[in-house]
Amino acid sequence: MKKYWFLLFLLLIQVQAIGQIKFLSRFEIKGEAFDPTFETMRTDLGLVSFRTMVTKNFSGERVFQFFLSDKDLNSKGLVELAVRTNFDMIGYDTDGDRLYVLFAKGSTSNSTKYVLEVDLKTNQGLEFSADNLLPSDLVEFLVQDKKAVFLGTSENRPVLQILDLVDKSLHTVQGIYGNNTQVLQVRKMPELESIEVVVNRKGQFRNRELLVLTFDLLGNLYREVKVDQFGDPGQEILGGLLLADQNYQQVMIGSYGLNARGNYQGMFIMEINEFGEYNFKLYGLEDFPNFFNYLKEKQKEKKDQQVLKDLERGKIPPIRNTYTIREVKETEDAFLVYFDQVNIVTSRGGSRTSTTGPFSEFRYNQENRMAYTPPNLTNPSSVGGLTPVYIQTEYQYVSSHFIKVSKDGRVIWDNSATYGDFATFYPGPFGEIAYVGEDLYHVYAENDQIIASFFRNGEKKFERMFFEIELPDENQRIRRTDLETLRLVHWYDQYFLLSGMQSIRYQNEEGLEEVKEVFFLSKFVIDGDLYQPEEEGD
Repeated sequence: MKKYWFLLFLLLIQVQAIGQIKFLSRFEIKGEAFDPTFETMRTDLGLVSFRTMVTKNFSGERVFQFFLSDKDLNSKGLVELAVRTNFDMIGYDTDGDRLYVLFAKGSTSNSTKYVLEVDLKTNQGLEFSADNLLPSDLVEFLVQDKKAVFLGTSENRPVLQILDLVDKSLHTVQGIYGNNTQVLQVRKMPELESIEVVVNRKGQFRNRELLVLTFDLLGNLYREVKVDQFGDPGQEILGGLLLADQNYQQVMIGSYGLNARGNYQGMFIMEINEFGEYNFKLYGLEDFPNFFNYLKEKQKEKKDQQVLKDLERGKIPPIRNTYTIREVKETEDAFLVYFDQVNIVTSRGGSRTSTTGPFSEFRYNQENRMAYTPPNLTNPSSVGGLTPVYIQTEYQYVSSHFIKVSKDGRVIWDNSATYGDFATFYPGPFGEIAYVGEDLYHVYAENDQIIASFFRNGEKKFERMFFEIELPDENQRIRRTDLETLRLVHWYDQYFLLSGMQSIRYQNEEGLEEVKEVFFLSKFVIDGDLYQPEEEGD
């Protein structure tokens, strides 16, 4: 009888969990085991997924494959375009209804390159040569108004070049190339026909200074904001995200602390007006009463008491691990800010400090890309930094943190959730959030399961609930999921997209079991209204 009630209890929990996530649609491309996965980007026409395929073993012959899909993942199927022999895809971007793919012959800094423009309305491809670029290792590739932006490193210094694909003019952006200089972010600004570049470098007195530079598409500088005064002596910006401009005003949100000690202290919000003047709002653990909500009650009480003791002694309470900003959702009157707390450990031993941590690494453009992994930087170093790429880095995720702050600077609420000691070698952020009304969902994939936490009006309703990946056809079963290819991203509203490579068991028309290898896209929705706490469920 006890065994019966235990099995019934497990079944009720499983039904409760499944009810909150519903898989709505799925699209598959059949292939072979070990086929390359597709990259996926947003466009004006929907999603575009693409890859290069070797057409003949042990040869340099390749073909470029892509397909479009709408919000229900309906697609007209694969389209193929020719690729030059021995050329590989090393970068990509979208601009309106066009996909741009950068190809290179070989992996050297001076390899021959060209850009393939794909008109997604007509499925036609057009090639543009990318000659006369300075030899450099590619870090970022963007296209805006038929101007290709190349960010690379040359002799451990950043190089930024703009190539007009039509008239072939090439402009090297001045003020970027230099010692002890890192480019942290490059952002397209189509409304102003310009690009914005965030640079971190050593100043005249060896202090770190932050520059927000705006260039036109000919590489001319027409705005510079130099942030060389921040907080108290010793305090520095340790991580940041520059948001889209609003009426020529800019906002940057991130983390700060004592760089020399690798000591994070909290969050900052920097506002820059139309005249380039800036001011800061600083927030510490005393402003986040729920920072330690990811811990068990006794552990949380102990941490909260330590914060109070530090404050009574006039000491700023430290955040022990790397406190890195992941995303900001902006509403009319507030910001919803998402941070991760991560312990970063290298193969040399010990934790990495902020001098080689997330803020010294380039923040890749995520506006249109979905789960972008730099093709040539599997273990990224700083752009212009000296971190050897052969050092293996493990990311031990501790907790996720969420803060809603009004635009006048008031913290409306904060909360956190545990990662359950999850560790990965994947270098990019993988947690995704959806913020709809006053509902916040934090979702990610761990192994072959989906894990979600849910907050309403800042109150945590559930944390780290597990959900299985489902197939729409009940007569099919997942035999294997290639975990290295699995990517989960937020799409829109409460909808998420899961993609990757799988082996699927199914019955053919004769009733015999077969196995197919597929690349898949799955759309699912998460609904916190379907959650019932255990005491209510009983």
